[in-house]
Amino acid sequence: MGLTTVLRGFKIPVAILDRFLEANRVEPTGGYPPYYNRSELDAGSIFLRAKVDAIAGHTRTRIFMPQREGQSHATYAYVAYAWVMVDAQYKLDLLEDLPDHAPPGFTELRSELLGYADGGEEETFQVKRLDEGHGDPTAALFVVVNDGRHYSLGLFPRKSDLRCDRCDETNFEDWDQRDAHRREVHGCQDSDLSDF
Repeated sequence: MGLTTVLRGFKIPVAILDRFLEANRVEPTGGYPPYYNRSELDAGSIFLRAKVDAIAGHTRTRIFMPQREGQSHATYAYVAYAWVMVDAQYKLDLLEDLPDHAPPGFTELRSELLGYADGGEEETFQVKRLDEGHGDPTAALFVVVNDGRHYSLGLFPRKSDLRCDRCDETNFEDWDQRDAHRREVHGCQDSDLSDF
């Protein structure tokens, strides 16, 4: 099942986020969104949450990434302090569900991440109008669609129907496992992996 999330937070290039995570010995995202389970967090979100908690005791920091089925890795991620995951429909109360004031420590987190930008990347970190004084750049409102990496309902495990196009192997849980198989067993290069 895909996932649509309405969130408040800030947008960041994945390259900068991953550099920051690696520098802090946390597994980088590689441009892949985490599996969104409503209760369990990915390592990056746990780390960012701990950094904000150290200042404010705030406990809702999480990383979200857009992904569309059949598209390549995400180039941007969103670090959120408030969000609503929408399954089919949701009556949104902006003031209650997504307050427009970032918690203490969130601005500092954004500034620390910006410190990992290489020359010229600062521009990709900006959100037009917010960074020009029209609102808090840490409290922007975004809608993130993710139908390439599903969140778990935890009820019905699904067997994969992915198949290798070079042999009869079908034991793959995702495209990455299939592509790794094609590289290791059939000697395919990365440029050969998307030749459908």
